[in-house]
Parts: sequence; C-alpha cells; structure tokens
Amino acid sequence: MVKPETLNPGVLSVSALVAPAEGAVVPAASAEPTIDNYFVCVGAQKSGTTWLARVLADHPEVFVTPVKEIHYFDHIRGLTQHLSDRKFRSRYRKFHQKLWTQPHRLRHNWRLWSWYRDYMSRPLDDAWYVNLFRQRGGKTMAGEVTPEYALIGREGFEHIRRLAPAARVLYIMRNPVTQGWSQVLHHCRANGLDVTRLSAHEVIALCDMPRVMELGDYRRTLDELFAVFDAEQTRIFFYEDIHQDRARAIAEVCKFLHVGFAPAKLPGLTRRFNISEPVALPEGVRAHLRVRLKPQAEAVRGRMGRLPESWRAEFSI
Repeated sequence: MVKPETLNPGVLSVSALVAPAEGAVVPAASAEPTIDNYFVCVGAQKSGTTWLARVLADHPEVFVTPVKEIHYFDHIRGLTQHLSDRKFRSRYRKFHQKLWTQPHRLRHNWRLWSWYRDYMSRPLDDAWYVNLFRQRGGKTMAGEVTPEYALIGREGFEHIRRLAPAARVLYIMRNPVTQGWSQVLHHCRANGLDVTRLSAHEVIALCDMPRVMELGDYRRTLDELFAVFDAEQTRIFFYEDIHQDRARAIAEVCKFLHVGFAPAKLPGLTRRFNISEPVALPEGVRAHLRVRLKPQAEAVRGRMGRLPESWRAEFSI
C-alpha cells in the first residue's frame, strides 16, 4: 500500500495511481467529458450552504465532494484565486492531518485518498473537474457546493451545462441586508479587522465593496441562471424558509435530486455549522443597506411571486 505522504501532490503521475475505489463509476473515453447524475449549489455566501453540504454528505444516495467548494468555474474565469497552488497544498495538508490524527475515522478517511489524488492532479481543465465526480462510492447523485458560482454569469452556467447537460442547480437566497452584513463580518474576520472599532463610514464602505454587492445581486444571477437552465433543472430556496423547517426543506431538495428522504439517516439536520459570534448590525448601516438593496428584494419578488416575511418587514414591501 502506498502511503499518501510519499506522493508529491504537485506532480502526481499515472504510475502513482491506485485502482479505482470499489463502486467507482469510470466514464468511457470521450472528447467531451460529461457528468451524469450531477448537482451543484450556487447559493449566496453565508446562506447556509455549509449546512446543506454536510447534510447531503450523510445521505446514502448522495456524494458531495470532500472539499466543499471546488471553485472551478469561478477560477477559470479569473474571478477568484481559490485554486492557487498554496490553497491546494493547504487542503491536502489538512486531509493528511485528519488521516493520521483521527484513528476512529481512518477507514472513512482512507477511502477519500484516491479522490484527493485526483483533486491534486493537473492540469485544471474540464477533464479534471469531471474526474472529481467519477469516484462516488456507488452513490446515485454527485455534486458540489460553491457559492461564488453565482458570479460566473451566463457563460459560466453554459459551461456547467456543457459538462453536465442534465445538471440540477440549487440556488439559495438570504435577506440581502443580513447576507451583506454577514459577508462584511466574514471579510473582517479574514483580514484581522475588528468591525466594532470601525466608524459607520468605514463599515458602509465595506458594505459597498464590489464583491459584497455582486454576491448579493440576486436579480442578475436569477436572470443568467434561467437563461441557461430549464425550470425543471433549477430549484430556488430562501434561507429563511429552509431554517424555519429544515426537514421539509431537505425533503424538497431530495425530491429535486431524485433521491429518497429518511430523516433518521441525516444527523446533520438539526446541527449548525460555521457559527460565528453575532455582531449587531448598526442601525445607520442597516438603513444604508435597505436603500441599496431594496431593488434586489423587489426583483426577487417579481421573479418568485413572494418573499419571506422577514424580507417584507425589512424593506416594507
């Protein structure tokens, strides 16, 4: 048995590979690599996508990539740097840490090694992406969750459809005011900023950062998504609806993915992930966001025909 740490993750070669895992689906050679029985979640950041990925990963019929956010489609368009060599190696090191420090999960983690071997291979092209869904342990449906795919535009969604013509696409929206504030808090934590020490002017400047506004541009994402995918291939959720009745929401997701729903087999249903210390949204900043983002809420209502109660109360619509 070859130990994973003996492999150089930057120069993996065919001779270093092991046989496909039992139950792996090996696609036939093709000039146009495609993925069957595939789903992707392009939900807005800070809208419960980690929770969704963890719950679906426990499903006996669903394979979710061990790295939650693959970032392929935003990377190849130059929108993010999540697939840099530094970040690749960081994820690989974390996998090794789990592999050798979690003896109670050794069998489970060891089964993931061949997937990480594929993940660390090069070049980063369509064949690389398709290969990430080849080894799914015999599970029916396979997919990934990357919120930044909301930024990839019509061309990016067409790229997804080329690789997975029958793709099923989930999109989650959250009250744009609370979503924008959560995004700002995430930015501050990532950059070592104490948001409570910033002036209202400085906080508003963070709220108005292009990336924050782009990730909350639900109107644009919905237009581009529906320009590419049929209504039967898409399912739109409100974050507030999901967490008002999680079991019902996951039942709807399972129905959309054509897999069964058995709550007893989904222990993550009642758990929360990536919980951050709450920081109150200053009223002046909230007022600013309400004005900036009200057109988004109105556009969503026009598209969806309804809004959750918290959205209506937020924007008085």
